[in-house]
Amino acid sequence: MPKIKIAAVTLNTTPLDFLGNYESITKAIESRETKEADCILFPELCISGYGCEDAFYKPDVWTRSEEMIRELKTFSKNQIIIVGLPVFVGSFLYNCMAVLYGGRVVALVPKLNLANTGVHYERRWFHSESEFLNRTIPFAGDEVPFGHFIFQRGPWNFAVEICEDSWSVQKPASFYSLQGIDVLFSPGASHFAIGKQTIRKQIFAESSRNQCNLQVFTNLVGNESGRIIFEGGAIFASLGNIKKEGPRLSFSPFQVTSFDFDPLEIRAAKARSFRDSKPKSQSTEIPRIQLDSFRNETNSHGFSILDKRSEATKEEDLSSIVFSPFEEFTKAVSLGLYDYLRKSKTKGFTLSLSGGADSATCALLVHTMKEISKYENGDSIFSSLGIDEDNLLVTIYQKTENNSSLTEEIAKQLSEELGCAFHSITIDQAVDTSIKLIESVLEKKLNWKEHDLPLQNIQARVRSPLVWLLANLNGHLLLSTGNRSEAAVGYTTMDGDSSGSLAPLAGVSKEFLLDFLDDIQKENNRFLSPKESIRILRNTKPTAELKPLSEHQEDEKDLMPYPILQSIERKLVFLAKGESDCLEGLKQEFPWEGTEKLSEYIRKFKKLFMTSQWKRERLPPSFHLDEYGLDPKSSYRYPILSSET
Repeated sequence: MPKIKIAAVTLNTTPLDFLGNYESITKAIESRETKEADCILFPELCISGYGCEDAFYKPDVWTRSEEMIRELKTFSKNQIIIVGLPVFVGSFLYNCMAVLYGGRVVALVPKLNLANTGVHYERRWFHSESEFLNRTIPFAGDEVPFGHFIFQRGPWNFAVEICEDSWSVQKPASFYSLQGIDVLFSPGASHFAIGKQTIRKQIFAESSRNQCNLQVFTNLVGNESGRIIFEGGAIFASLGNIKKEGPRLSFSPFQVTSFDFDPLEIRAAKARSFRDSKPKSQSTEIPRIQLDSFRNETNSHGFSILDKRSEATKEEDLSSIVFSPFEEFTKAVSLGLYDYLRKSKTKGFTLSLSGGADSATCALLVHTMKEISKYENGDSIFSSLGIDEDNLLVTIYQKTENNSSLTEEIAKQLSEELGCAFHSITIDQAVDTSIKLIESVLEKKLNWKEHDLPLQNIQARVRSPLVWLLANLNGHLLLSTGNRSEAAVGYTTMDGDSSGSLAPLAGVSKEFLLDFLDDIQKENNRFLSPKESIRILRNTKPTAELKPLSEHQEDEKDLMPYPILQSIERKLVFLAKGESDCLEGLKQEFPWEGTEKLSEYIRKFKKLFMTSQWKRERLPPSFHLDEYGLDPKSSYRYPILSSET
């Protein structure tokens, strides 16, 4: 039997950019890698963009998506093309995949299980049925079957389930498999989280084993709409084995991963090992659609004779690079910064470089973004975007009498090592002016004993308008350097160091960031080389440098040791444990700390967390990077006012 070639396309889309998304889709169809493919699979909602949010309510979004399908259906009549879009049917809006072939819309398949946890809120916009559908609707100039079907094309057949369907307990594919599908297509918009691709591969490998089929996953890629980063990484899993994995976290508009399979191998495996499950749920007969009836007559065979190609032309399996968690973080944030830059049509980033770990990490990641962008898209990529590469990152150190000479030296040396612009200014006069103006209103002198926190905060607040002015003059986005640990306990000055257009580090803990810098210095990160400035930085204690130097201010003295803070945060916030369970876990992890001290840390964290929600509501947009986040818009919603605040 001739082999069938399937191409899975990972795509960088932009919400509401219908023409831009259409252009990327058609370029992928025309690419050399998809030319001989029998079927081309695209990601979920790739026509409209996944992150349209409440714009999904606009009829223009549905009608424009339908217009794009009307154009796309005749683009390549001899290939099966599967693309995602929103479709309004009856009284409901559905998240659908359109199956195109022979110049027609063969069917529209709606999603059954809607993602509604973590960063996803699909039930806000879309409807899902509780059972398989089978009806006909007018769409894009055709009378189109709308529902759930098995598609037959020559010697093979397939079905479609969409993203969350593949993660649910009762997968639609389990019903399709009982009725003999060879291939399950699983297009997705599955967000990046460190280590998540390993879980995806486990899910698809195991599902392909117990269902005895080939499972094909493809995904969006890039920072699509501001907060969520998608990683691409198409997966082909057959009979329990990962056969191929596509590139992840690519900076290019699309990537194609293809795979050839023999349907008879799938069916032989079914004969050997497939058994109908007992007990059975209510049996549902899935209707079939014969694609051969839509075949374009100019293509007599209807599929590629790929088994005639020589073995030498076959692509290598598993060519994708395996990243460490710190490398995943590096490339994901770099990709997020790159897409944020080009999609916002700004000229670069301005950064208040303090000589500390957080701002240093931001500078390193912008530099890495520049290098990866040029490597993957060519040296002229920034000039093509109208960006002056030499002015891509501008840094400024704003010192007061409370700053040490060491942190300024670290900031300056790091800027030199990265080859970016560096400025240093003294702001004591501006701080003093602000204090004296308020002293004149209050008719009293402020002092560190009675007014410690206000005197710390005014320094951060004076820095904010100055760095904003510099960013505006550069036409830049201002980066906020806060991390998730600071967001959890409100260890930030509102309208001061919290200011910015984007907070690229707010999705990970301070503990992670310090380990990230140490990993670079150990030469483990293929994207970043060790830096002398980072070596010096890691020999200092994290400090805000807002108190007089004589007080030797340190972050962990103000708060608690960062590993303990991170452990409490994870247990109380992400795992939703009670105080007593949290304490027992801490005693196991940190046996050198006394029970009373650990209890004190828990009480302190709870108080700071509860009273800091209003700050988290006002922080700049951040990337979702870990298994959980605290961004109220995309990850963790919590009341600003409650009995606990």
